[in-house]
Amino acid sequence: MDMEQKTRGLGKSCALLIVIAGMERYAFKGVASNLVTYLTDVVKMSNSRAAKTVNTWAGFTSMLPLFSAPLADAYWDRFFTILASSSVYFVGLVGLTWTAFAGSRSATKTISTYFLYSSLCLVSIGLGVLNPSLQAFGADQLDHDLDKEFELLSGDQKDAKATRKTQFFQWWYFGVCAGSLMGVTVMAYIQDTFGWVLGFAIPGIAMFLLILLFLSGCGIYVYGAGTGTGLKTKTTPTPFEKILKFIKGRVVKKKKKQRSTYTLADEEDLDAMELE
Repeated sequence: MDMEQKTRGLGKSCALLIVIAGMERYAFKGVASNLVTYLTDVVKMSNSRAAKTVNTWAGFTSMLPLFSAPLADAYWDRFFTILASSSVYFVGLVGLTWTAFAGSRSATKTISTYFLYSSLCLVSIGLGVLNPSLQAFGADQLDHDLDKEFELLSGDQKDAKATRKTQFFQWWYFGVCAGSLMGVTVMAYIQDTFGWVLGFAIPGIAMFLLILLFLSGCGIYVYGAGTGTGLKTKTTPTPFEKILKFIKGRVVKKKKKQRSTYTLADEEDLDAMELE
């Protein structure tokens, strides 16, 4: 039995989310890796302005999870957060594809920078909310599988549980890196060879397939508390709640310590007065 648990692979929901994470990286890297070239060659920006635009966009995209992750982890339902953010992500990619299509059809070959920036902003918002929610949702699936298989932990079972966690994150980052590699290499070649319309349309199609693939796993996911779906639920406290609880505990402990110090000082003063 122990050997069977050690050699057993990941669950279906974990494997599905790993594929989804790789597809998301493929879509993002397919756009981001060659965006400076698009802005200089097609939008006709200067090299400095194009580099500044891409760096600002990338920085905003990287910083957004710092604000969205605590909200998504503590207050928002993960399943619907992933669904909503991936939809916003998809709309942004469609808008980006439309800018390339409109520019190729325009007689002056000009592209509306306002529409371009709006599309990039939608991609940033979708990505900034999707990534932390997707990783947390994947961890929920893993925790449920491990809790179900290893109810009473012996020494060998603890080792098997640690092995399964390591296996999950190894495959997760393999999927992320494989998707990034495909996006950087394949999409750069397509954009340079077949044009920007197809080069931006393929990441949009990948994101659309990602949404369909994510919805196809509704019957096998473990859902967090408060989804209202009536399906399998998991009611463990979130990391954000644990942090707040830890801070609250430290503050309360410090106040109790200060009160006990003041009480001890008052008792010493009373003893001194009685001696006098």
